[in-house]
Amino acid sequence: MAVAVAQELTELSCVIIPLNDAQLLLPNVSIAEILPWRRVKAMAEGPEWCLGLLNWRGETIPVVRFECLNRLEGARRRAGRCMIVMNRARSMNGIAFYAIAAEGLPRMLQLTTDDISNESGKLGPAESVCVKVGTESAIIPNLEFIEGNVADLMR
Repeated sequence: MAVAVAQELTELSCVIIPLNDAQLLLPNVSIAEILPWRRVKAMAEGPEWCLGLLNWRGETIPVVRFECLNRLEGARRRAGRCMIVMNRARSMNGIAFYAIAAEGLPRMLQLTTDDISNESGKLGPAESVCVKVGTESAIIPNLEFIEGNVADLMR
């Protein structure tokens, strides 16, 4: 029985989120909900990376286009296929959630340290590290950077 408990602790439930030309890798606990695409209310004079505001469970939350926030060339401000509502790592100014626009449907994975390896590459400001998950490349986002921008936007 103790062996089974030890094995459970070495795995982490994660979600791969397809973007336009990349994919994000996040722990499952960072995600509050995955929604089909909905209309968002445009923000007057909002930054390029914010697609607008979404009413979700009685709260107004910003919808982030990761590629634009990360300043990737060729990133376009457009609707996605679904929205990933994120739990904030730290609640600032009473804002506990934001959403990330995804191009495809996310999928869950159970990962161990053996399943992930670092991959070299130039990182953008919204990226913490590039990794290989099996044969796929993924980005672990810099949530502190993203959430700092969201907090500044909502002030």
